[in-house]
Amino acid sequence: QENIAAIGITNQRETTIVWDKNTGVPIYNAIVWQCRRTADICDELKERDGLVGYIRENTGLVLDAYFSGTKIKWILDNVEGAREKAEKGELLFGTVDSWLVWKLTNGKVHVTDYTNASRTMIFNIKNL
Repeated sequence: QENIAAIGITNQRETTIVWDKNTGVPIYNAIVWQCRRTADICDELKERDGLVGYIRENTGLVLDAYFSGTKIKWILDNVEGAREKAEKGELLFGTVDSWLVWKLTNGKVHVTDYTNASRTMIFNIKNL
């Protein structure tokens, strides 16, 4: 390990992982960017007055199942105990790069970069 000067990570930016911050184990399989299971959630959100514009203005993205935001909601709503763990601060979310860095640092670093964060639909581009 002493000889490692740097590593590079590439990933699918919208793929979503939620894991237990105490064990490092994902609470559900990664949901890949192509998965459309949250399209109904998006349709429901589109019915809320002004939300589509708010999301576009603050994230630069359209409200779509392609991005991580609604995938996180799906996990919290559909994985037993997920919402309760999240409310206790026991879960972490990230794209694949975040999870890999977290694992490679033995849970010491939970980060991403702007390019990955910008594809989650929860990153406010106005408050970098």
